[in-house]
Amino acid sequence: MTSTDSDIAVTAQHHEQLMTSTPPNGLRQRLGCWLHERWRAEVILRAPHLAARLGWTWMDLHNRREHLTRLPDSEIRICQWQDSSKLTIPRVFPRVASRLLEHCLKLNPISLQTSARKPGSNLEASVLIAIGGDDRLPLLSMVLRSLLSQVRAGIEIVVCESGPTASLRNSLPECIRYCHLPRDATDGFNKSRALNRAAELARGRVLFIHDADYLVPQNYLAETLGLLGDADGIRPCRLLFHASRSMTDQIIQRQSLSTCLELEAIVENNPTPIAVTANAYQRIGGHDEDYSGWGGEDTEFLSRLRTGHVIEGGTSFGIHLWHPPAQKKVSGHRNRSLHERKMRRSAETRIHELRTTGQFAAKESQKITRLERYESSNEVVVSGL
Repeated sequence: MTSTDSDIAVTAQHHEQLMTSTPPNGLRQRLGCWLHERWRAEVILRAPHLAARLGWTWMDLHNRREHLTRLPDSEIRICQWQDSSKLTIPRVFPRVASRLLEHCLKLNPISLQTSARKPGSNLEASVLIAIGGDDRLPLLSMVLRSLLSQVRAGIEIVVCESGPTASLRNSLPECIRYCHLPRDATDGFNKSRALNRAAELARGRVLFIHDADYLVPQNYLAETLGLLGDADGIRPCRLLFHASRSMTDQIIQRQSLSTCLELEAIVENNPTPIAVTANAYQRIGGHDEDYSGWGGEDTEFLSRLRTGHVIEGGTSFGIHLWHPPAQKKVSGHRNRSLHERKMRRSAETRIHELRTTGQFAAKESQKITRLERYESSNEVVVSGL
């Protein structure tokens, strides 16, 4: 196992601990945060002209033990840290976190428009969303609004619902391409399988793997497409703002961004969202359907994608809407042993298995017929796959 794969192997375990850790907020920690992190944030937030002369933006904020590198001739900052991590500033000074989000929203607004539009002839990208039923429909509705508000990008949105019934069939805007993947009520949700089905139906050159609880700025897709170039994939979000429960409730109630920007955390180096070319998605074998539910599937996917050219950072941000944790996250059982076994083998070996003997190979022969059949349809029921 390579050092990169070894780093990724611990990420799934680390990420489940990330959102539950709350270190003490004592005087020593507050002073340390001021000396090492907050002073730079205050320059960026209070003295933008000085920050610009220094070459600093909100993307330059990071923890004291982390190091950022800037890609040549680019605004992209890459955090040289193997795992996701919470920024210290929001944990110690919550009000600064709210000010930082307000600053980002002024630069790159998030819109939750109500009008829906169908993709034109200049289709560039497909946004893929996997979901396990209608229990998070209020969140999904806000996410779809933010995606339908995108500017300067020709996109389609493919939502794949995996569940016993097609509970979302009549609940989504008409412009959304909807796919129902039937499963028994006793079977657990398989995010990887749902994403693979959505990818098979996608028509864009670039696939945006998007969670059903992420809001993104209006320029998110267009900006990311411009940065991707000829790379195989890109991790678009420099920071991910985790909204509190009260903030999320207000967004849903008002159908717009809340004026109460109350956050639980700000996370950097998150493995999602991610954008990948359709060719690269096929080349590496798609998502591994051995993973059940959530946990590990995104970092395993990223490790295989890294056999090509991946841009490890972006210039955008996202807002993660609050929701109760999934049962596997509560219990701590999140494919950990499976993930560790997978990551002991090289990415190349796993790609070979998925493409020659795994689920991807079994469905590759059916893909062309299915795409031709549903090319003009916005609703698909995939059965027996």
